[in-house]
Amino acid sequence: MRMDLGVIYSWMDNFGETKYRLDESSYKRMLELISLTNRIAKNGRSSMKSIWVHVDSEFEGGDWVNIVFRGGCYAENDIWYDIQIDGVQVLSYDIKRSEGDVQDATEILDWLIVSVKMVLSMAEKGEYEAYISGVPYYKRRGVISRSDYYTIVPGAREKCASGLSKNEINELLDSKGAVDVYEEEMTARRFYEACAVIYKALGVKQPKQSDGSGFRGWEDSEEEKAGYGGLTPKEWYYATADCRDNGLYAVPLDDATYFAGWIRHQEPYFSSKYLGGHPWDIINNYSYSLRLCVEPDLHSDKCKFVVGGDSAERSADIIRAFLALRREGYAVELQGYQVLTDRLLEKDYLSVVDDINPLYLGDTIAGHFARDEISIFGIKEKEVIDKLIQATEWEKLDEVKLVDDAE
Repeated sequence: MRMDLGVIYSWMDNFGETKYRLDESSYKRMLELISLTNRIAKNGRSSMKSIWVHVDSEFEGGDWVNIVFRGGCYAENDIWYDIQIDGVQVLSYDIKRSEGDVQDATEILDWLIVSVKMVLSMAEKGEYEAYISGVPYYKRRGVISRSDYYTIVPGAREKCASGLSKNEINELLDSKGAVDVYEEEMTARRFYEACAVIYKALGVKQPKQSDGSGFRGWEDSEEEKAGYGGLTPKEWYYATADCRDNGLYAVPLDDATYFAGWIRHQEPYFSSKYLGGHPWDIINNYSYSLRLCVEPDLHSDKCKFVVGGDSAERSADIIRAFLALRREGYAVELQGYQVLTDRLLEKDYLSVVDDINPLYLGDTIAGHFARDEISIFGIKEKEVIDKLIQATEWEKLDEVKLVDDAE
């Protein structure tokens, strides 16, 4: 069968959801496929079984696809089976949720049965490992040290440059990103003023004068404005932040007891009707890549500030936000310190993937944690690709061991 994205996505559209019924012929084929994949030994406690198959495709010479099987037949009326091809869910069946139209899945199941039989035969003969040696590197997972990557692609260093001065970097390293003190009395005003410190450090523009309707729904009293000589930190926050604030707007500015109860979700200071979950997203379009959180102490009403985020895109902003608060005497720590400093000092690793798809939390590949990603798929220069392949530590492809051999 010719394998291309059209075929995969047509299967996904028809069988990617669990709410459908299989016709009798398809159901029998699915049971046969389950019995075949049951011959593949599990990897630890996971039910996942992974195989590689070379297929005809839109690419000259064909292509490789990774097929992952999960689940199985646990009892007569307890079947859950999930199949993915290159990360796309193409079949998901749950007998307990089977309803709706009857589907004919013989095409996909026949192809999968043939593929699994071929792999099992090669595994029995000890030929599978040699077979998958042909999987191209752009479809594998690996890691490369940032310093090696910059040596091979020097332009990437300039592109990824933080823009921080040597003094800022030294100040960051001296801080260790940690704090050993807490805010003695945390208030809503203290939080808003901390946000304003960050806005100034990052060059966030102040909103234009309100027309009387408020800044995205909030406007302070004339007395408050007079105290700041114009725009208040609270107004700046509500003009800039996500604003799903868990009812923070209702917390009295200078009442530390009220704030302590609110942040700990204690009544009457906190009400679930205001629950929004994003009070710390202080710059709306930054989402989770830069947050200013207030973290309460477990043993008192004291709190500390935490600047959270470690994305490459926002590295300089995250560090400048932390340093600005630290200079102003706030009790603040930097949550992504290790990732940020390793990136600055080029001591970290980059994951090498088939396509850029940020993991946001990073991943451990070939024994190394990698927060950032690069792709060799779109690189045109063969010499550069060859150097990157040689410098990369590649994760070993999943083995196919038979149940009898694994025991």
